[in-house]
Amino acid sequence: MNLKLLFKIFAGLQLIQGVMMLFGGSMISEMNGWTHSIGITTMAEHHGAGCICIAILFWMLPKWMSDQQLKEIVPAIIIIQVILAIMPVYHAVVEAIPTNPAFFVLMAVLIGLIILFYMESKKNVITSGEEE
Repeated sequence: MNLKLLFKIFAGLQLIQGVMMLFGGSMISEMNGWTHSIGITTMAEHHGAGCICIAILFWMLPKWMSDQQLKEIVPAIIIIQVILAIMPVYHAVVEAIPTNPAFFVLMAVLIGLIILFYMESKKNVITSGEEE
């Protein structure tokens, strides 16, 4: 595993979440036991658009930056991921969303990615000249 792959995995996760939010307003209401409204659809679409923007940035960062530069931005990347993980936890604590198996799987994936990003950032970067 390497940082470039982790950035792409996180981008894929955000893209999936974004598309689900962008087009699944009524499904989200139903899954969470909410009374569906135009407000829920509107907020879900905004959140989905944000997730898609995050996905695009995470997908492109490995193309724009060297391995060493990616390693250096990992602390900021981890902060972004922690913020994205804290929100569902907060919503679960205040019982705005259910704590079902899907919630725990999402949390495990997000925490796993945070740990993997941290571990990969601590590895030495091998430049193309050192590989030979």
